[in-house]
Amino acid sequence: MNIKKIFNNNVLLADNNGHEVVLIGKGLGFQKKSGQSIDESAVDKMYTPTEDRWLTLFDELINDISPQYFEVASQIIKKAEKTLNTKFNAYMLIALTDHIHFAIQRTKDKVVIRNELLWEIQHFYPTEYAVGKEALQLINQIFGVNLVDDEAGFIALKFVENRASSQYQTDKGVQMTNLIGDILTIVQYQLQVHLDEESISYQRFMVHLRFFVEKMTSNKKNISVEETDDVLYAHIFKKYPVAFNCTKKITQFIKSTLNKNVSLNEQVYVTIHIQRIINDMNQNV
Repeated sequence: MNIKKIFNNNVLLADNNGHEVVLIGKGLGFQKKSGQSIDESAVDKMYTPTEDRWLTLFDELINDISPQYFEVASQIIKKAEKTLNTKFNAYMLIALTDHIHFAIQRTKDKVVIRNELLWEIQHFYPTEYAVGKEALQLINQIFGVNLVDDEAGFIALKFVENRASSQYQTDKGVQMTNLIGDILTIVQYQLQVHLDEESISYQRFMVHLRFFVEKMTSNKKNISVEETDDVLYAHIFKKYPVAFNCTKKITQFIKSTLNKNVSLNEQVYVTIHIQRIINDMNQNV
């Protein structure tokens, strides 16, 4: 590989057999010039775009912000891929870099954006959230800021939404996508509404649905937390009959499609999320 452009000592644009790639590694560009060969042993992370649009976005962003943001984002991605045993697509570097820069600017301007999905992220994706917390510590240390825990949730959600590992590119990925779509159709049909994708209740529901469907299609057993007691289950049934009836339709669908039973715990969670959607509908009437 040969150097095409040096952004700083640690971030380069290189030619790899006729393809442009972005390389990140400590000292890669130190005392180097365009055209020189690269010490591949010093490459910590290589980003190989599959679309020309990626390089355009990268070029636009790196002209606006310090390459240091890319370095930190790359470190976080490497840690997340190892911990979560997954691979992210190349766009994750751009998305995470831009988010980190924006979050730091907001903090410096004393503008705090609360993460309305924080509870769901913490409970449904604890591993992703833990990596998000580690990312926050690194960002705070490198840039001398003090980002709030809400940002750990935002970063964790990017891990959830941007996964590109083989399990999401194979038949299972198609199956999960179809199941989510079918469940949303059931909810809309039962409630006789068109769901507002911009509402917080919808976004919360989608966070849970991703977790729920991933669990239902997994071969693992008892991934979730402890089982809900019968008293709480009965309470939810009586308090939210419309939402609960919708949940029962979903559990019947899962049983007929996957031949799996939905736990009482999951039925309670799903019912509560559907009730939030109903509450939003009633407020907008």
